[in-house]
Parts: sequence; structure tokens; C-alpha cells
Amino acid sequence: MITLAQAVAALIAAPRPILFLDTCTLLDIVRAPLRDLSHEVQAGLELRTLAAAGTVRLFVQDIVPREWNDNLAAARRDGEAGVRAFAATWQIAADLAQPAPPLPVLPPGNLIDELEQLSHDLLNAADELDRDHAGMSWAIDRVAAKQKPSSAKGPVKDCYILGHALRLSTLLGAAGFPNWRVLVSSNRSDFAAPNATVFHPDIAPDAAAAGLRYAVSLQAAIADLRAAGEIP
Repeated sequence: MITLAQAVAALIAAPRPILFLDTCTLLDIVRAPLRDLSHEVQAGLELRTLAAAGTVRLFVQDIVPREWNDNLAAARRDGEAGVRAFAATWQIAADLAQPAPPLPVLPPGNLIDELEQLSHDLLNAADELDRDHAGMSWAIDRVAAKQKPSSAKGPVKDCYILGHALRLSTLLGAAGFPNWRVLVSSNRSDFAAPNATVFHPDIAPDAAAAGLRYAVSLQAAIADLRAAGEIP
């Protein structure tokens, strides 16, 4: 666990771009076979290497590890369903004399175990942010005002994650931090503008003031950082 003050001090001493990871983004890696997210696996592998080299720094809010554990079993079931569907599709093609190569023996568990490990490695590579009064207050205010990322279902968790990302980004900006700060979440329904890949209008003013950017996927985050010269 790291406080916002400790995170600011460490980043000012060793500047590098930072990514705030949402739970759904981490679990997308496990669900990849069902949801056709091979690009997220590729990006996850690259991000693991970048984080290990100190090229980027990862953060998660303190609720993310628990939420990851709570939803892991469902994510594994999705991933395993995708593997079985792939195998069945190729078998059907073979039965119909379509040009399908023979499948290797690939029990779903083998591949899903590897995907779970990659997701878990990224979670472990991230610093867990401690709760901050200003971040929590912002989150509660958003829910009360029914503004994004608060949703009709009423959960506070997305507001909680965003509130702390905004708070750290604001403190870093005030300290002259030069690098990008990016929230990565595939939860576009709560974070993004309709049919877009940018922050929802409810969020955009606070994000702009804090210097916080948004990416809908790990792939998009890495592409944006590379295009901006933030990573090689």
C-alpha cells in the first residue's frame, strides 16, 4: 500500500508515464478467448515487460485486488467458453471438409491458467493506492449528483477509482510532473462519451484540470504512449 504523498515523491524523483488500471481491464485478459481480445493479451505482455523495466509505473486503487478476486472465477468461465467454442468451430469445419488444420490438444485450463497469470502479474506489478479523503469525497459527491462514472445501478466503485486517479494526477501536475497519466478502463458505458473513446462530458472538465487521460484498453494506452514519445 502506498499513500498519494509517497507516490508523488517517488514519481517526482523518477518520472515516467503512469497507468491507473481498472479491474475490468485486468480481467479482460482472462476473458480474451471469448471476447476476441487477443490484442489485450499482446498489450498485457508488453506492459508487463515495460513495468518490470521501470519504463512505466502502474497503479490500482485499494478495492481493485479484492474485486479482481471476487470476479476471477466468472472471468475464467468466460475464457474457457471461448476456448471450447474455438475448438468446436474448427472441428465443425473439419467435419464439413472445410480447409481447417488439425487442432492440437489444448484443454481450456492450460491456456486460461496462463492468461490468469498474466493478469495477476500486472495486478502485482501495480502499486496499491491507499484511500485519500479528497478522492473519497469526490466519489461520494459524484454518486449524490448522479454524474458519470456513477451509473443507474448506483455503485460507487468507479467513482472511487476515478476520484483517486484524479487526485494523484492533480498533485503530480502541481509538482511539475512531466509525463502522461492515463486511466485505463474498458468500462466505456460509465467512463466514455457515447460512441467515443474519450472521457464522458461529465468527467472531461475534471480530467482536463488534473491532466488525466483515458484509454479504453491496454492496447490503446500503449499505442497512445508510444505515439506521444512517452515510451520507446
